[in-house]
Amino acid sequence: MLRIYIFLFFASIITGFSACKQSSVIDHLAHITDTEVKSQLMTACESAGGLDNYLSIDSITYDKRSVLYLPDGGVESEVRQHHAYKLSPELSGVITWSDSIGDHSIVYNQTAPYKTLNGEKILNSTKSARESFMSSYYVLFLPFKLIDPGVNLSYEGTTDIDDKKADILKASYAPATHANHSTDDEWSFFINQADGSVLSNLVYHPPTYAYIENTEYTDDYPLRMNTYRQTWRTDKNRNKEYLRGEFWYSNYNFTKK
Repeated sequence: MLRIYIFLFFASIITGFSACKQSSVIDHLAHITDTEVKSQLMTACESAGGLDNYLSIDSITYDKRSVLYLPDGGVESEVRQHHAYKLSPELSGVITWSDSIGDHSIVYNQTAPYKTLNGEKILNSTKSARESFMSSYYVLFLPFKLIDPGVNLSYEGTTDIDDKKADILKASYAPATHANHSTDDEWSFFINQADGSVLSNLVYHPPTYAYIENTEYTDDYPLRMNTYRQTWRTDKNRNKEYLRGEFWYSNYNFTKK
């Protein structure tokens, strides 16, 4: 009899814990009123590791290698960066790299982000520092960043991505009124109907389109993290014109709250 009581006691704890986690997820999606959008977001976040795991992250570091190409296939630039983000109690971080000019950094804080070159602060760099940092941070934590307040989301139906059926979520931003938005670009996200993974993104940078393919990823961390992406210059229908960039991500390290 005692064993039954003990079992019921621990079962109630586990049930209560699961309910709290589910409540936490629902609370963070409470501002989204479109039921189809909310359903797609919940599926995508669960596929990427779970919203509760994302909300538990205190800091992350990683390395990123970026190669940008010209229309003729020549290399425009190549850079290797180290990224270090602290997510709580408020977002801060540093991005560092070196090139032929010298040592660079982007230092982000909530009040006055800035850039440096060879240890010297670059004057009037607050706006560009904020935009560069927030863009990197945003792309890293997709699809979770779609739940941020101020993102205007809409469900745009379905499409085919290679041999996969995908749902389309469109997101638009208003940096003039939301400090956590880096640009007012429009993003379309293509979510695999089979498993909820984000297959690719289409970004409208007027007057051009960038199509980002999430080619390779790893599930070796608390969240599913990309290890390789390709960016293509395309038209609005995702017809590829040329390979614009390749991005490699490695050496992830997480700490939790």
